[in-house]
Amino acid sequence: MNNKVTFKSGLSMAVLSFVFVALLGVQGFAQAGTSSVTGTIFNEQNEVVPGATVTLVSVAQNTRRTAVTNSQGNYSFSLVTPGPYRIEVEAQGFKRAVTSEFQAQVDRTAQLPITLEVGGVDVTVTVDTGGLETLSINTQDASLGNNFVSEQIVQLPLEGRNVGNLLSLQAAVTPDGSVSGGRSDQANITLDGVDVNDQQNGPAFTPVLRVTPDSIEEFRVTTSNPDASRGRSSGAQIALVTKSGSNKFSGNLFEYHRNTVTTANSYFNNLAGVERPKLIRNLFGGSLGGPIVKDRLFFFYNYEGMREAKGVSVLRLVPLASMGQGQLRYRNTNGQVVTLSLAQLNGLVVPGGSAPGPVVDMNPAAIAVFQSAAARYPANDTGLGDGFNTGGYRFNAPLPVELNTHTAKIDWKITRDDKHTVSVRGNYQQDIFSNASAFPDTPTPDTWSHPLGVAASYTWLIKSNIVNRFTYGLTRNAFSNQGDSNENTITFRDVFTPANFARSFNRVQPTQNFTNDVNWTIGDHSLQFGINFRIIRNKRTDFGLAFDNGVANSSFYLGAGTQLTQAVNNLGPDFQVDPQFSLAVQRALAGLIGRLSQYGANFNFGIDGQPLAGGEPVVRNWAAEEYDFYVQDSWKIRPNFTLNLGLRYGLSTPVYETEGYQAKPNITLQEYLDRRVAAAAQGQNYTEPLQIVLAGPANGAEGFYSMDWDNWQPRVSFAWTPKFESGWLSKIFGTNDESVVRGGFSIMNDYFGQALAVNFDANNRLGFASNQTISANTYNITTNPAPLYTGSSMAIRTLPGITIPASISFPLQQPLDDQRRIEGSLDDNLKSPIHYQWNVSYGRRFGWGIYAEASYVGRIAKDLLASRDVMQPNDIRDPVSGQTYNEAAGILEWHRRNRTPVNSVPNQPFFENMYAAGSIDAVLFGAGLSNTRAAYGFMAVTAVTPGCAGPPLNGCYDSGNDWTYLQDIFDRFVGPKLYYNRQYGALSAYGTIANSNYHGGTLSVRQRFKGLTWDLNYTMSRSMDDTSGLQTSGVFGGAFILNALRPKDNYSVSDFDLRHIVNVNAIWDIPIGRNRTFFSGMNKVVDAILGGWQLSTIYRWNTGYPNGFFVDVAGWPTNWNVRSAVVQLRQISPTPTRLGGQNNDRPNAFSNRLATYRGFRSPGPGESGDRNITRYPNYVVLDAGLQKSFDMPWNENHKIKIRWDVFNVTNSARFTGNADTTFGLDPDLIGAPGPSWGNYTGTQGSPRVMQFAFRFEF
Repeated sequence: MNNKVTFKSGLSMAVLSFVFVALLGVQGFAQAGTSSVTGTIFNEQNEVVPGATVTLVSVAQNTRRTAVTNSQGNYSFSLVTPGPYRIEVEAQGFKRAVTSEFQAQVDRTAQLPITLEVGGVDVTVTVDTGGLETLSINTQDASLGNNFVSEQIVQLPLEGRNVGNLLSLQAAVTPDGSVSGGRSDQANITLDGVDVNDQQNGPAFTPVLRVTPDSIEEFRVTTSNPDASRGRSSGAQIALVTKSGSNKFSGNLFEYHRNTVTTANSYFNNLAGVERPKLIRNLFGGSLGGPIVKDRLFFFYNYEGMREAKGVSVLRLVPLASMGQGQLRYRNTNGQVVTLSLAQLNGLVVPGGSAPGPVVDMNPAAIAVFQSAAARYPANDTGLGDGFNTGGYRFNAPLPVELNTHTAKIDWKITRDDKHTVSVRGNYQQDIFSNASAFPDTPTPDTWSHPLGVAASYTWLIKSNIVNRFTYGLTRNAFSNQGDSNENTITFRDVFTPANFARSFNRVQPTQNFTNDVNWTIGDHSLQFGINFRIIRNKRTDFGLAFDNGVANSSFYLGAGTQLTQAVNNLGPDFQVDPQFSLAVQRALAGLIGRLSQYGANFNFGIDGQPLAGGEPVVRNWAAEEYDFYVQDSWKIRPNFTLNLGLRYGLSTPVYETEGYQAKPNITLQEYLDRRVAAAAQGQNYTEPLQIVLAGPANGAEGFYSMDWDNWQPRVSFAWTPKFESGWLSKIFGTNDESVVRGGFSIMNDYFGQALAVNFDANNRLGFASNQTISANTYNITTNPAPLYTGSSMAIRTLPGITIPASISFPLQQPLDDQRRIEGSLDDNLKSPIHYQWNVSYGRRFGWGIYAEASYVGRIAKDLLASRDVMQPNDIRDPVSGQTYNEAAGILEWHRRNRTPVNSVPNQPFFENMYAAGSIDAVLFGAGLSNTRAAYGFMAVTAVTPGCAGPPLNGCYDSGNDWTYLQDIFDRFVGPKLYYNRQYGALSAYGTIANSNYHGGTLSVRQRFKGLTWDLNYTMSRSMDDTSGLQTSGVFGGAFILNALRPKDNYSVSDFDLRHIVNVNAIWDIPIGRNRTFFSGMNKVVDAILGGWQLSTIYRWNTGYPNGFFVDVAGWPTNWNVRSAVVQLRQISPTPTRLGGQNNDRPNAFSNRLATYRGFRSPGPGESGDRNITRYPNYVVLDAGLQKSFDMPWNENHKIKIRWDVFNVTNSARFTGNADTTFGLDPDLIGAPGPSWGNYTGTQGSPRVMQFAFRFEF
């Protein structure tokens, strides 16, 4: 079935939905960006008053809206622009009531019950609402998340004045933007109700349009259970509101300054003796707002600019001077330092194995590169490298920045009766900033960013109880990256990379957003219907695939590089390599040999199938449309009990390429994997060729994946404010609406950003952008040497194994030639990931303006996006015995680890039944071994396995735990071909195959009292999943499940799991000075010094993030392309140290590195290893600001403020990053950690920075 939806059909859907909404009519918050005000009118006997006239008055713009209370005494105003308001109430027989000023907050309902006094309407009574400092308590639904108002946004110490840094100051929010167990790329950010998300990368707290503190009225982050009017996706729902002008002219001018003198140096710079990076920052600007026509037309404008000359500490791996002399240095098994001269290296011989013989000479061209690098970049940091051949080079890279941000808004009351209003907002940025260069003398990659945004809304007050709001928005993301190289990417892995090889890239991504909401109050029901449509386009010009690549890679040589150490060990007893230096020797020697053991060429084609010239960019025009519909009913069953029922329905067209540059596999990849698994269970290899066919609407074909028509997202919640006048329940819940109990359940879906299509297009090496890459084990260092490195400009596509294609025509098919290609793809059976989320909370008011709320939040997610290798080598089952390859190989792995003599290894049915008797031995040894023992001899390590050394074997193959290599040998040389797909060695594809669950408890305590504002949020939670990667992770990246045959082996704590999180923000007007609590009568001179001070602070503390994988680099036991992690033998807990003799005086994750290293074993066949078993250190930071305000003598509303901010007050350095987390073969038996193993390479956060500011407000 073809489920494609084109723009034309989508437009038809849009028109129909507008008609649908208009016919149904419709209340609540509507689309994000507005507020609601509701309440009940009582008399002095606590009886409801129906028929009262309630008027909502905007304090800033004098806008007036009127409602009449229903039979239950309830009134309601929806689609209210956030800001300060008051309410006026008139009723027959009662005095006129006027409330004090209160704040209508974004995405919240202000609940204001009002009691009328008996009397004449000509008498006015003021009802105290607590003022603007009063906490807004949610008594209407179950959504969690606090609002931040303008004062907090401006007054809190804000790093870089980036409002995004405040968004994580909530409960159940991690610093990276993961919310209540949801993925960080599923956040939904709106500005004035308009989508401002990055539609490709989807960062949680970084909208396309930068919002500045002085341009934002307020924001709210909804962390759990948003109602149906919001919730495009399952992550944080972030609503930001731009300031508006008022009937009074007001504005400000400001300058914020930082400099190098008041900036601390980084921990690692100090350790390396590198001076602190330069920092000169001037952030300046101002805003102005006011009336153009009083009560009718208003404007607001804000500009903020930043000029910054700064540096950043950069650590690079470089060769030492000895490598520039053609020497190899290491420590032998006697603990002595050995230096092999160039002559000795040129005389190396591999004694045995599959390719014995003299080692090729060292490459003078490579040695010259190392000599030049060592002279230009002398190593000064021992935190990176092996300390004998390579080291770390730390330097300060200049990163100049120029930012310009413009924000403007016009509000127009078209008619005097306030029934028709229009608001228009515009944003524009012009930014230039640099990225760190590879080295001080290499080019600096620069970025030019120039996004813009427009939003226009029209609000129509049809009746007092019916409101319609239509909004159109355009958000255009646009930027250009200037790369640092126009040459092929040629590197010496784990020795030296001469450039970043960042490629030039341009992206222009306009998103048009149409929303319409109709709100209708009927009796005790507040009904709301709405739509939200997005038209997304994404034009990319990318040089990333315009160049080829080559690597001098030790692990790509035959036997994963073991030949390299064998050749060195062959020099004699005094030259035996200490096990902890095995990898260092392999890496350095591969660099000195200077041959490209790994390389590939990229070929790009036009729509006509003709090849593009090398160096020519790839241009793509991606597109998608999204259509959301919702209905919401807020039913006030009783004045103190509200039930909310909602339903949201979302449709997203599969991402498509408008010009026809779109292709996909002809077989659903999950189905292909299922067929392979089924065939393997019968002892067979499913080998149907996979083809790539044209796809997408421009080609009249199906899309990358089908439209998911089943995205129904119901919501239900309640809010109950108990009323107990006496008894023990009144002590628990209080009296007079002091408590609220809330709970809710929702189903939400993730949306697919354009990163999916972009990643597929970049990683699918057969189509309009193709790639040819040689396989691992193609070359050795003796009889079949790799191509010689001849210089940075050497050609790659003319090397052996690369065939330059003439043209392409579809369908395309990789040949069945056993070349072990590595590619990425996308499953065409994707469905929208689904999240089931629930929460329950209890909140209670206390004296002194304190409110505390405890909540439990749960989430189960299914069909999450993840990638896996659908061409992973088969786990073939022997039809006779039922034993599988991994089972048989696992037994041999146990014997290998226990050093069982070759002739003592018991035969395994799998090897004896699946292969002709003696066939394996005939290929490998010719020693008369059984199949099982011959296979064992291929894996066994000669030096420690009895029966390997001497005749008849004359050496085992030392393959260790590289069990997929044995499968490769069987397929290539023994037969039959049982394990590998003949077209691909690895084909990782995204699919909706993962699951997660989250459980968390939160406590939020807030206070607003006499100049003191503070919020405390604490979260204790646990998040578990199969994988935590995002859509931008890449097919073999953070979203990759290593064992496609046993995906549940990957299940562990999430990468973003933080067990405990605490954050506090506070603003305190110090109560000393004129018009304050203490010394209010002091004279003006003394007050100018001692009075008018304000202290603000942000404190964050959390336990450490998981530390990922500890990688086994001895082989590939399970997946041919991606190494497994090691397996812990006992509970491992980090014991971080700052200094220590055995740690080379470097900060290290473990106080006893050897004992920790020995706590792991190498993974066996079919094992993925352990994920996320250790954590980085806890993180803590305290930021503080001190501000003094001076009233100007000519006008008390004119103020000058001076401010001093300190970020990371205590200059705390909490470590992160790993220099080396790799393990050699059998770490628990013979291994030892490398010199930099476990070393930290960086710190969480920045060193202490001071900022000085001047503001003039009027």
